[in-house]
Amino acid sequence: MKKIKLKKTQFSTTLYKLFGKDNYQTHLEVGREYWWYFTSQDSDIVNKYGTGWYKIKITYIRSGCLFYIFSDYPDIKENFCPVNCFMASTFVLAEIDPVKDLGESLGNIETAKYKYCFDDKLTIVKNWPNERKIEIDEDLLKKFNDDIDFLWLMTNKIDE
Repeated sequence: MKKIKLKKTQFSTTLYKLFGKDNYQTHLEVGREYWWYFTSQDSDIVNKYGTGWYKIKITYIRSGCLFYIFSDYPDIKENFCPVNCFMASTFVLAEIDPVKDLGESLGNIETAKYKYCFDDKLTIVKNWPNERKIEIDEDLLKKFNDDIDFLWLMTNKIDE
């Protein structure tokens, strides 16, 4: 059986890049954790621990604001930011389960597992084969059963 090498399309796990600038707000969830790069000197976390990536957890959302704590730094008090702001739009998901979080937007899930991967520098990717390159048997081409999937396959094939 001949093997075909493929390069998957990698999705960002930054909210606005994954869900769109007008839809990321619906993915800000109480109890969910996100990463954000803090640089501001007027931030308690930066003043105490320096600039860098910090994991936050949303504690509640009301009146267009979200409130959050620092998951790994309980000594830093709760903070807030507007739901519709640059900061919130650029949160990076701490974890993603693509089937649960993206569902039908990926199309056929079984085919999507061969086509897509997710940035895992900060994000834990659950229930998904997240390698960037794969080898598949020619027989598996039957999963790519429509013209769009076949075109994707041909444009992502790695020639040896």
